[in-house]
Amino acid sequence: MQIVRLLSTYLYLLPLAILGWLASCSDSPRHSADAVEAVLTSGEGPLRYVPEDTPYVFAALEPAPDEVLDKLAPYMQPLVRTYADMLRAPVDQEPDDSGKKPLDDETRARLLAVIDELAGMITIEGIPEAGIDRNSTAAFYGVGLLPVLRVTLSDAALFESFMEKLENRAGSKLDVATVDGHSYRYAGNGEARVVVAVFDDQLVITGVPTSLPEAMFKSVLGLSLPANSIAESGDLARLAVKYSLKSYGLGMVDIERIASTFIDQPSGVNAELLGLMDYDVSSMSDVCKTEVRSVASIAPRVVTGYTDLTSHRFKSTSVIELRSDIATGMQTLTAAVPGLGSGQGGLMSFGMSLNLLAAREFYSVRLDALEADPYQCEYFADFQSGIGNGRALLDQPVPPTVYSFRGFLAVIDHISGMDLRNQQPPTSIDMRLLVASDNPEALLATGAMFSPEVAALNLKADSKAVKLDIPALASTFEATWVAMSDKALAMSFGSGSEKGLEAMLGARSKDPSPFLSMNMDAERYYGFIGDAMSFNDSDDQSPEVTRASADLTKTLEKMFSRITFDVNFTQHGIEISSTMELAD
Repeated sequence: MQIVRLLSTYLYLLPLAILGWLASCSDSPRHSADAVEAVLTSGEGPLRYVPEDTPYVFAALEPAPDEVLDKLAPYMQPLVRTYADMLRAPVDQEPDDSGKKPLDDETRARLLAVIDELAGMITIEGIPEAGIDRNSTAAFYGVGLLPVLRVTLSDAALFESFMEKLENRAGSKLDVATVDGHSYRYAGNGEARVVVAVFDDQLVITGVPTSLPEAMFKSVLGLSLPANSIAESGDLARLAVKYSLKSYGLGMVDIERIASTFIDQPSGVNAELLGLMDYDVSSMSDVCKTEVRSVASIAPRVVTGYTDLTSHRFKSTSVIELRSDIATGMQTLTAAVPGLGSGQGGLMSFGMSLNLLAAREFYSVRLDALEADPYQCEYFADFQSGIGNGRALLDQPVPPTVYSFRGFLAVIDHISGMDLRNQQPPTSIDMRLLVASDNPEALLATGAMFSPEVAALNLKADSKAVKLDIPALASTFEATWVAMSDKALAMSFGSGSEKGLEAMLGARSKDPSPFLSMNMDAERYYGFIGDAMSFNDSDDQSPEVTRASADLTKTLEKMFSRITFDVNFTQHGIEISSTMELAD
């Protein structure tokens, strides 16, 4: 029955994950910069348990407003049913030929009962029967590398009843032990265990080595507070201000701290954990320690969170922070591309910008640095040996036309005739393609070398569309048009598509330009994905999982109207922003 106990423990995380997702969906006037800072430095919230030197933390510290919950309410039960079906599938499925013992009928029935019990209790308000409601807050963080999930409860007694009900449905109870006069549940073995406990109306779930000394165990559980918390230090609050993040959902991963765990002599809980892993820090040479630390400093931290969330849209950003010289160099890599990063409508638009001369210079400088001070650690031997190939690549002659390239933007307005069930490609595509260049005439001349139809266009740099008759394209595109400005060459495919070319060529370029950008009609996109999943007969997953995955995309199809995604190079590093607009 151990599998029942372990899976039951895992299943507790499902509703909490969904609750965390909902809790991170809020916005209101109270989320001013000062208000966010006050929440993140409060000595009363969950962050008081998070050590200042935690290697990672993600927190949802504000409840969702009514307007967001009302908007999400119709989708809650379909999502819950879908995830429940995904959990049910491996339980129902017979094991493969890998030698695993099949579950007996009683165990399978009890596991399915636990899943059904959980699915029936999750609501848009949270899991009220378990004392987890819309006012609950949560934090997931590391005490050292050990993960801790902490959730505030409205009523600890309700959670106790909830656990008893699940244990009865599972037909097996978790073990119970005490620490410092407090009882907790756990499941595991002689090496590691998962712990579920409630202290002062806070649920704590963590994984620890079984041999962890009591003093350390108490610090992981929060029974003894850290010497200095991240709330007291204000580190997370400063990141929120720096990147305009809100307290309803934000976090960070400190790459340098994680690397130092495996470089420096471990202490505290990390010493116990690495001992369990049989990791010996002395096995790494001093040279490797120095160079691993140096590599970690290139991208020392990742920060993520919501910048805005209402009943109309969810906006978030993730930042891969880079060493200042790398960040400064990467800011030179993008170029002006008309319309890139702006809404284009239609089914989907996507594109990129790249200054190839600047990219060559950036790459050359990096190669110079690696040649002047090569890596000596064996971990980077393959990387260092490739430097010669990189230099040879730079020495290859490149036509000037290539260096005039600045990027592209493709807009797909409509696709028709595609039959996924019979694997039939589209019979018609209406789309536009713009290629930005400092010398579009040279691009046109290159095309003329391969096509007499292009050579006969006599195209001018006046943004006026000219019809291009190429027999090979006639079977897919009703008509093909070409237009040119002094900064770009554009083509459109489809009847009437030429009307958008002049505006496309004359669109304003963002400054600075994004490196990558994507904008799509979420309803139509998820519809395509759902249809593709419905017809998937791959052996990689069971029919039940395939069906549940398709159902999930169908729910997302109804939830969202448009999704945008941009990658920018800034003074901070690589900033990835996204906006998900909710359907009306």
